[in-house]
Amino acid sequence: MAIIEAIATTYLEADAASVTFSSIPATYEHLQLRMTTRCTTASELQYFNMQLGGVSDSPVDTGTNYSLHTMMGYGSATTAAASTGQTNMWLWRLAGASLNATEYDPAIIDFLDYANTNKNTTVMGLAGYGFTHSTSYVKFASGLWDDTEAVTTIKVFPQADSWTRGSEFTLYGLNSS
Repeated sequence: MAIIEAIATTYLEADAASVTFSSIPATYEHLQLRMTTRCTTASELQYFNMQLGGVSDSPVDTGTNYSLHTMMGYGSATTAAASTGQTNMWLWRLAGASLNATEYDPAIIDFLDYANTNKNTTVMGLAGYGFTHSTSYVKFASGLWDDTEAVTTIKVFPQADSWTRGSEFTLYGLNSS
């Protein structure tokens, strides 16, 4: 049986440029970040970005050590993208201020074997939105941090502007029985 434990939760009482989880213990097999977010920019086309850090980073790796793949379905259309040598992982679109004020986008991101120092860290996530948007979508993304350090810090931030008050982020640790 799998065991899931909440490590930390951040609920924004005010807009914030980023949210960072630091001093992440290496006592779990995997991590999972669950978010319900909205950003302050007027566009609904902003991307969610993420950077990771280990003990030698201050506090996260801002070098060109990130790669990603994304696949998105919306209506009857699909798109896909891939990129290497990035300074962060840009994973998917976010609800913006031009939308209904009560709309926040959900996302779940898994960090696989985040403490294993014998391989690079991989992430995968699922997100989507629908509500009153003109087009509903679902998006799958995977990413790679080209570094073998154990992940001790996770920083999430929108492509532009800030996270909106009311956005919530919870980091979980996962272990098998």
